[in-house]
Amino acid sequence: MRRCRWFLLVPFWVLAASAAQTTVSFDSLFTGPGQNVHDAAVSVAAVSFNNDYTDWGGGYESWSGFAFSTVSNVTDGSFLNQYAAAQALPRAYAVAYHDSWNPAPEISFAVPAAPKSVRINLTTYAAETIRNGDIYGWCQPFSEDDFFVLTLTAYDLEGRAIAATNHFLADFRDGKTFIQTNWTVLDLTPFGGAVAAIEGTLASSDPAAPTYFALADFTYAYADAAGGVAASNSAILCWANGWTNYVPGTNVDAQWQVPSNAMGRAQGSLGGLGATNGVVSLGDAGSIVLTFPAPIADGPGADFAVFENAFSAEFLELAFVEVSSDGANFVRFPTHCLATESIGDFTDPTAYGGFAGKHVQGSGTPFDLKLLAGAPGLDVRRVTHVRIVDAQGDGSNLDAYGNPVFDPHPTFGSGGFDLDAVGVLNANLDISADPAGAAPALPGYATVLEYTPTLAPPAWRTNDVPAQGAPGFFRWRLVK
Repeated sequence: MRRCRWFLLVPFWVLAASAAQTTVSFDSLFTGPGQNVHDAAVSVAAVSFNNDYTDWGGGYESWSGFAFSTVSNVTDGSFLNQYAAAQALPRAYAVAYHDSWNPAPEISFAVPAAPKSVRINLTTYAAETIRNGDIYGWCQPFSEDDFFVLTLTAYDLEGRAIAATNHFLADFRDGKTFIQTNWTVLDLTPFGGAVAAIEGTLASSDPAAPTYFALADFTYAYADAAGGVAASNSAILCWANGWTNYVPGTNVDAQWQVPSNAMGRAQGSLGGLGATNGVVSLGDAGSIVLTFPAPIADGPGADFAVFENAFSAEFLELAFVEVSSDGANFVRFPTHCLATESIGDFTDPTAYGGFAGKHVQGSGTPFDLKLLAGAPGLDVRRVTHVRIVDAQGDGSNLDAYGNPVFDPHPTFGSGGFDLDAVGVLNANLDISADPAGAAPALPGYATVLEYTPTLAPPAWRTNDVPAQGAPGFFRWRLVK
């Protein structure tokens, strides 16, 4: 939280940066025109395009998903020209093929994102087949009531469809004779800011029509500061109740170095800008580890939320978030920064994905452990520690893709990330803790001591539990 120059807020409010976004480029895959890549998936920073390729031997091969191309042949309508868009582009683009035997073309995000727009076109092969039929007689020229439609479906991290849009690439219904041969921009902003994947599927009145489309200039950003988890949200089961390894960075005064301020419910700095209660400042590149009444578990939706103390979306300060199942080995959530230079005093939240601190005071940034499923050494069903690390905003810290991270810098007094609280939305209630220790507590839950004489297999019981120390095994369990 900045303790200087805040009086400039009103005169310079209009200087806040416009929403950030980036456009995916495939140009680096090629050395010149007339080339294609059809045998490998491609990732560009946090965005991946799938490809399923098989070499059958003897010169036979197949692919589906996405290929990538600089081919500009807009006249040859044969299968041999399958990598050409119906209108030439001076830059590389993608060609998608959807068959019924392999996964559909899919764009996936390492960090859930906010798609903005994409250019769509037919391929030369598909357009000419729709217009003239194919040389084998399988697909006839389109006539009355025929159609060829692309459906783009957005999915969240849980695999749930959250939005979809249809775009007709050919339409002969109701007297029309439309065949798209020019690049057309589709608005994807209705998909929202929590998209984990976009799937492209094709449907046609003629099942023999070649199921290809071309894609270019895919543009995306990240969610703005409008969402987040409210501190008053009844879904929050508990709050961090312990801390360890507080390592303050630079530019933070002693009165802001109170780690216990991050315990319990999010409350902000009560009393205004000069108050020191309610938050602990990490300082530049500082960090802290938090513990909880119950382990955090991967469940439906977001699993926990991190609360910062910004009083305006333009003054957000950011942090990396890491989790651990043993307190020693931590896994960092992937991050992506679209800001390309120092931003001074203003933060554009749409430029950042995967960071804590994207929401104003009273609203927490959500994190879903599903994003880290399969990470070595991490049990996403039992996360016991969360580490918050200030993202020093001068560009010296890098995101997961090697980009420098910029946020308001320098800050003074209460420098760096101002941690208010961490709230748990999904908890593991089967707590196998040392029964000799203090019993865990969680609001709305009862603490029960369970016993089993053997672990192979276990037969946990709550009745007739012997005195602790007897042969067998004990555990605490929280029940509703």
